[in-house]
Amino acid sequence: MKKFRLKIFSLIICFVMCLAIFSGCSLFVKKDTINRNAVAITIGDTKITNGDLIDAYRSFYSQNYYYFMYYDEDTIMDVFYDNVVAREIILYEANKMLDNGTLVIDEEKQNEIWNDVYDYIYARVDTKEKALLLQQDPDEEKLPNRLKDDPHEDEETAYKYEPYKFEEVKLVDYSGKTKAPDRDMATAVSKFLTDLKKYNAANTEEDEDAREMVDIPEAELATRLEAYNEYLADLIRNAKAKGESTDVDELLKKTISELYNNYYENALYTMYQEYINSTIISDEYGANGGYLGEAAIAEKYRELLNESHESNAFEDTYTEAMTSTSNSDVVLYHYENGRRTFFSVQHILIPFDDETIAILKTYDGYETSKLKMFRDFYEQVRQTFVNDNMTTTVRDFDTGLLVKDKADETKNQTITIAKIKENFEVEVSNSGKSGDELVKFKVDLFNKYSWMYSSDTGSLKNGIDGAFGFTISSKDGEHGSYVKDFTNGARKLYEAYLAGKATNKDGIGSYAEVVSDYGVHIMMLTGVYEGGPVVDVQNKSDHEIVEALKSTPVSLLTNETLYQYIYDSLKDSLIGSSGTFFTDYRNKLVKKYESSDSENKIVYIKKLTYKQLNDAIN
Repeated sequence: MKKFRLKIFSLIICFVMCLAIFSGCSLFVKKDTINRNAVAITIGDTKITNGDLIDAYRSFYSQNYYYFMYYDEDTIMDVFYDNVVAREIILYEANKMLDNGTLVIDEEKQNEIWNDVYDYIYARVDTKEKALLLQQDPDEEKLPNRLKDDPHEDEETAYKYEPYKFEEVKLVDYSGKTKAPDRDMATAVSKFLTDLKKYNAANTEEDEDAREMVDIPEAELATRLEAYNEYLADLIRNAKAKGESTDVDELLKKTISELYNNYYENALYTMYQEYINSTIISDEYGANGGYLGEAAIAEKYRELLNESHESNAFEDTYTEAMTSTSNSDVVLYHYENGRRTFFSVQHILIPFDDETIAILKTYDGYETSKLKMFRDFYEQVRQTFVNDNMTTTVRDFDTGLLVKDKADETKNQTITIAKIKENFEVEVSNSGKSGDELVKFKVDLFNKYSWMYSSDTGSLKNGIDGAFGFTISSKDGEHGSYVKDFTNGARKLYEAYLAGKATNKDGIGSYAEVVSDYGVHIMMLTGVYEGGPVVDVQNKSDHEIVEALKSTPVSLLTNETLYQYIYDSLKDSLIGSSGTFFTDYRNKLVKKYESSDSENKIVYIKKLTYKQLNDAIN
């Protein structure tokens, strides 16, 4: 039960935030015999009707129906009602904060809400217009530009790893904002209705937060009007199913008003959640700065020092270990207590072309399971296909999109191995840097080249600040999930590093070519991580530990400190995408209401059953 609640809650955040009115665009609505206006639940002065429950359940069902086969009806209903009640309690508490000025919906936020309403309705009309036009002519290229999909949406784009930016949690403060004057809803809806009827305009701005309305050409107006009327027909059909008025003006006014109220509630819910999450630093929730204070940071560091690696899970989870600020393993490569050393490499993969791969597959030994004698022979054959003129595609550094050859726009621009190495050496030579600065420059530059030229674009996700790449154990014979050719080549770089430590040659920033079944890897050694604790905790106070962590960089390749990574690890576990802080707060608040004998008491007048709710939406 507990696991189910945790899993399903993460999925129904959308339900908690969803708009009940969205269900109005369904083409199939069954008229139910339930009195929609009857009150089902009261929370203080708040009344939740059967209609509210049915609309909420429609969204809940669409988000979670695939779980229904695994859990009994009572469990599903418990989760559903818990979330309906919790949402209303949050909104009640948020409105109290609006009244005392702790939260403020200013003019900007109010306009955002109206824009959301506007965009939602126009998006429905756009969708219908596009469908009508494609029925007439399925060639999408002939669609008006305003209805075309993003031309780059289906293009393969490299993952450009964004540099890590440390941001401390600060208490949300609305004291500098001015409350927007309350709008007269009737006047606002009437004006909006007038604007809506101007179906001959469309938003051409691609930015979701921007708006640039232009008149629709005369030749396109007939189809646009037909699409607008289809949208109205949907509203009328749903109103009939619910036994409500089908007067078009009244129906549009009701739709707009309900959309605004739902978007308003969503905005308020989000503001309240952000405020509560910001209180994580408050002394109300713990000593020395709350959950993210010195005591918590020091305790987390001690916990990391005592982590067990007997299962050798480190190498298998290198992605999390090297990149994720939400994972406790982020700094564990420091803490092997001398049992193991890890090093990291980044690479640029120049792949064999399809024709070469086809030829190589014909040789015994292509499959790694072949006998060693076949494999050795195959690797010699494979080497004959390697040369400096092998090419790879070029990506634009800013967009990640493949760059087209100007001579032939249908082909992607390519670059040779020789040119990559030449360009790299020229930039290094012109950098004017030396010592540690030169090492960092070379690794950062190589990382940039990897992102622009490597066929293995996924590797750019695997490094703090995108610099490290793949983390490998120094223990010979351990390959983890990597191809043996890859790890063996990487270890040669590491061995050269060990051999050249005395003369400071072949160190971090050196690179070499490694060949595998995939092609040629131009591989660079990007870091070496010795075992043992970085900051000693023996006989140290929490404050002393934290101060030491603040002055200790994670590695040569980043200016970020251990303190910042541990802080972010805690922050994400509490208020990240899967954080528990607001969820725990919310659950405590519901219990407080349930146990109260005051006006906030939750009263279930008559719960709709699992069958009633399902019948009402099917």
